[in-house]
Amino acid sequence: MSLFDDELVRSVRDGAAWEVHRAHRDPASGPALDEVGVLALSSFQLARTGEVVVAVRGITAYSDGLLLSVVVLFADEQKTEDLGWSMQEFGRSPGRFRFGCAFTDGRSATTGTRDAPAVSLPDLPALTLLGSHATALGWDGDYWLHPLPPLGSLVLGCRWPDRAIPETLVEIDSDPLVAAALTSGPVWRTS
Repeated sequence: MSLFDDELVRSVRDGAAWEVHRAHRDPASGPALDEVGVLALSSFQLARTGEVVVAVRGITAYSDGLLLSVVVLFADEQKTEDLGWSMQEFGRSPGRFRFGCAFTDGRSATTGTRDAPAVSLPDLPALTLLGSHATALGWDGDYWLHPLPPLGSLVLGCRWPDRAIPETLVEIDSDPLVAAALTSGPVWRTS
């Protein structure tokens, strides 16, 4: 029995076109588009006040970096704000939201430190806001962290003086994140 017996049989494709994508991709620009990624860690709160909660909704591991999903939830509509500008990388207000991470080897990456798009340097980690979405009571954004952290611990933190959030740090074990990254890879393997 076939539910869709009117479909034509098509030739099998091998995914070779993705080799071009991989050959010309800057790993600091975001996850490879031919990887699904592996959900490596579920949600935890970074900071909380009576007006706002900042949390990491999840961390998805890819072969050469981590996708960090960050969420901001406001207590009520009177306490919300348009985060489209203040959450962006180039906001200049000293009280704006900042997000960052530190590796066990002392390297770190933070948002809100540049006046121009980043130039990726192979030895330094980069933390880039890939996209965001706002609702009446919240904001969520996806940050790309490249390269993968070394084994040990990974410190994630935020600071938001305008919302009475001092620098708040959470230390997580990076070993499961790196292990998950080792299982991620291109879905189209041509060789």
